[in-house]
Amino acid sequence: MKILIGCEYSGIVRDAFIKKGHDAISCDILETEQSGPHYKGDIFDIINNNFDMLIAFPPCTYLSSAGLHLCQIDKYGSKAIERIKKRHLATEFFLNLWDCKIPKICLENPVGFISHSVLKQTQIIHPYYFGERQMKRTALWLKNLPPLIHSHQDNLFEQKTHTKKPDPERIEIRKETGKIKNRYFTDCFVGNSRLKTQHEKSKTFQSIANAMAEQWG
Repeated sequence: MKILIGCEYSGIVRDAFIKKGHDAISCDILETEQSGPHYKGDIFDIINNNFDMLIAFPPCTYLSSAGLHLCQIDKYGSKAIERIKKRHLATEFFLNLWDCKIPKICLENPVGFISHSVLKQTQIIHPYYFGERQMKRTALWLKNLPPLIHSHQDNLFEQKTHTKKPDPERIEIRKETGKIKNRYFTDCFVGNSRLKTQHEKSKTFQSIANAMAEQWG
């Protein structure tokens, strides 16, 4: 298949499909971090080039639940108005991808404005569903693609993979105050030391990319 991986600079999903023998290209306004087929620029420059499948990761800065409270005009005034304008642009970008003529589509985003106010997601997944130890609640919108099979579908997963369901790992975060807080979100950390940057946190987990290539390819 000819596959477009939109809004991806890491090459993780692109390369997972290439390893399965597909003609995949990534696209982003950033250069690719891994050598491989990549278009640096506007995805709509190439979106009509007869692709069979689109997997895209639209920017979520103004769409995720984490920032929805910042859109309260009575509390944040003009800053909220500017954020709402940017949210409208992000929503338009998402919907233009969803409405493109590519037959098979997967759009990924956190649960937030799109899922609550625009279009309900098809599926919600976490990295630990696919063998990782991290939790990261992620929504998938699917068109002409089946939901990903994963560990929390019990017998079906175990029959296909011969593995048992993993559980998320709890970690301890020691704050400057000396307090210890248990959290599941280990994806916030690199090793045991520094926090990941937003750039690092946006990358797709390899296990999820592999599942997409295996099941949709």
